[in-house]
Amino acid sequence: MLKENGVNTIRLKLWVNPSNVHSGFAEVKEFSETLKSKGFKIWLTLHYSDTWADPAHQKIPKIWQEISFTQLKDSVFNYTEKVVNEIQPNYIQIGNEINSGLLHPYGNILNNFQNFIELMKMGISAVRTSSNNTKIILHFAGIEGSDWFFNQVNTLDYDIIGLSYYPRWHGKSLNNLKTKMQDLSKIHHREIVIAETAYPFTLDWNDWTNNIVGLED
Repeated sequence: MLKENGVNTIRLKLWVNPSNVHSGFAEVKEFSETLKSKGFKIWLTLHYSDTWADPAHQKIPKIWQEISFTQLKDSVFNYTEKVVNEIQPNYIQIGNEINSGLLHPYGNILNNFQNFIELMKMGISAVRTSSNNTKIILHFAGIEGSDWFFNQVNTLDYDIIGLSYYPRWHGKSLNNLKTKMQDLSKIHHREIVIAETAYPFTLDWNDWTNNIVGLED
């Protein structure tokens, strides 16, 4: 059904050591191989965490919590290198929604900017030395603040700007989204993609979750 409707790439999240097997390396590698056999491209999102990473949560994996910053950089390189060599994704994100950086507190973009850049460079270097084909995406959540963020990372070697766009939190104007995407792409000379989104498609109640359409906000 996905292929028949024009989907050609599947985005998978990857956690370092999740509490169960889901979204761990073995499962993601196996699923990637299945998807490739069906003709899909693979887009990996490296959270560099054991659980969800987003602007408010960038928790360092448990196995990296007691090591030095130098050892952490080596761990990021080695882990990323293993992922690229064994899964060979078409696209890879160095972090997920890294508005505030990644691997806190070491890579907090506001408190430890230079450390953040060094960690990003280690992940990027691991990709570049392992693959000539994998495209690197840097992923920011939202529209507001995206100009500032991509100015901060303008020294990094990456291929594609990735944005999250959820109308409830990031504004409901598609014209504003279009203008921002065009501006970012032109200023930074990069392709741009919506990495995450959710958009209302029905007013019906047809699942076990609460509906947000119709709330005052």
